[in-house]
Amino acid sequence: MHYCRHLTREEIASVYNTHMKKDFPRDELKPLSMVMSSLDKEQYFCYGIFDSDTLCGYAYFVSLLIDGKQICLLDYFAVVSGMRDSGIGSEFLHLLRNELTDAEMLICESEDPSVAADSEKLTRERRIAFYLRNGFVDTGASASVFGVDYVLLELDFGRRHSPEEIRAGYSALYSSFLPEKLYNRIVRV
Repeated sequence: MHYCRHLTREEIASVYNTHMKKDFPRDELKPLSMVMSSLDKEQYFCYGIFDSDTLCGYAYFVSLLIDGKQICLLDYFAVVSGMRDSGIGSEFLHLLRNELTDAEMLICESEDPSVAADSEKLTRERRIAFYLRNGFVDTGASASVFGVDYVLLELDFGRRHSPEEIRAGYSALYSSFLPEKLYNRIVRV
């Protein structure tokens, strides 16, 4: 039986060094120091899905309180290599949905298939289909960060937000951890 729980600081660093460096392109990976700094400011939290003591997957979130309401961005999500295509990702999203019911908004960015090279288009479409099968909805909003185009999805807790609300929440999340000059240069919502 799988279960999920918050990761400790030590586990966050270990997952980053052991898994994330392999699972994500280098240019998409925030420095560990930025993750830890955001964690110290209570603007970041991380979960793992486990089978006994074995890590099966991880989810890293940016978090922000606005007017007492929590807005989250699923920053990194992956199933550990060797355990993929076994249903763990879907199970993990289901468990996370139960853990994060207090969140007002949970946004997921997924690379836009409409601007992908043919070799990458199917992968992007499959990734979006995975999220849609697992409780996310297409918000109709999009963004570009560091020149990468994303469609913005939202975990459906029964309180859907307009594209404008999604864009505002997404902007607030990114501006909470990026310096203003960098934000203005690389984020388009």
